[in-house]
Amino acid sequence: MAGSEDQVRQIELADRALMYTLKRSTRRRTIGLKVSEDGLTVTLPVRVSVREADAVVREKASWVIDRLERRQARTPPALKGVDGERIGWLGEELRLTVRPHDRARSTVVREADQVVVSIDRQLTPLDSRKVVLAALKRWRKGEALDLMTPKLERYAEALGAKRPKVSVREQKARWGSCSSDGSIRMNARLIAYPESLVDYVCAHEACHLLVMDHSPRFHRLLDELMPDQRRRQRALRDTRPAGGAF
Repeated sequence: MAGSEDQVRQIELADRALMYTLKRSTRRRTIGLKVSEDGLTVTLPVRVSVREADAVVREKASWVIDRLERRQARTPPALKGVDGERIGWLGEELRLTVRPHDRARSTVVREADQVVVSIDRQLTPLDSRKVVLAALKRWRKGEALDLMTPKLERYAEALGAKRPKVSVREQKARWGSCSSDGSIRMNARLIAYPESLVDYVCAHEACHLLVMDHSPRFHRLLDELMPDQRRRQRALRDTRPAGGAF
């Protein structure tokens, strides 16, 4: 999450105006560049000047542009919440069907190759789309929790770790996270990806129940649990999720 000292800067880069987020960190000793869903973030050590940040971005222009374009190519179009759109489901797509009904409360049901959202027929078109998207997010979180919880529990058992407390959130930057108290938080949006990649993130977070960092010991555990984990990690990075983004 952006802090109070974060800045948004603009720089001319390869004949384009590029916006990036500038952050300060007391922990960093060198300038860090990261491209995520939110664009480019540059993290500076406390005593490094802003001009040096711009200089590093220009120096790394080819890398920055390549990563931004690759990220854009993997980003699906935004879901609008209207009948006939496609919802991502474990690497496949389900058709969104919107049905008006005479109740105020909206419901979501998965039927074969479609997701049926029933909404109040009195809603305006704009409110209808908002209600559909909100209902889909609630549904997705529940489905993700039901899918991922037993996976995490099985991996924890295989590692000899305590059964984790699992929750699901809508997150932009992280697929999952594990706290020192044994709680694991998963990203609901992961459910649009193939199940093998869901399994990878679950295995990854389960290993954090025993090792909180990404040290060689952590990777040995993950290799034992999932020998092809590095291939799956690359696939997760390079795969465009099915369906529209929401």
